[in-house]
Amino acid sequence: MTRQRAVVLEIIRSDMCHHTAEEIFELAKEKMPTISRATVYNNLHALEAEKIIRRISGDGAADRYDNAFTPHGHIICQECGRVRDFVIDGFSRILSEAVGQQIDSYELKARVICSECSERQKASTD
Repeated sequence: MTRQRAVVLEIIRSDMCHHTAEEIFELAKEKMPTISRATVYNNLHALEAEKIIRRISGDGAADRYDNAFTPHGHIICQECGRVRDFVIDGFSRILSEAVGQQIDSYELKARVICSECSERQKASTD
């Protein structure tokens, strides 16, 4: 693994944030000032192709990256784009029973207005 790829992967694994490619680039520049945007994007694509990370489609917003492959869904704020994980115990089994086939993986997204954005909206109308 190249040093650049290791830096990109370290950023994705460093916390539970689901960073955008641009955020990853900015964080990578702090650790490796000479890294280019293209290098970050190429490494994100390679890590995704190798199934080391997964891309969370932004549905009109910037895609974000996740390093967790355990079954879970994502709560996406429709205002700020923040993504959080959530788990429903037994959901894979429920899906498998519902469709009559083994579920290998799933992608579940719930769209919300997060509490921070909700508070901000409320404060601006007061």
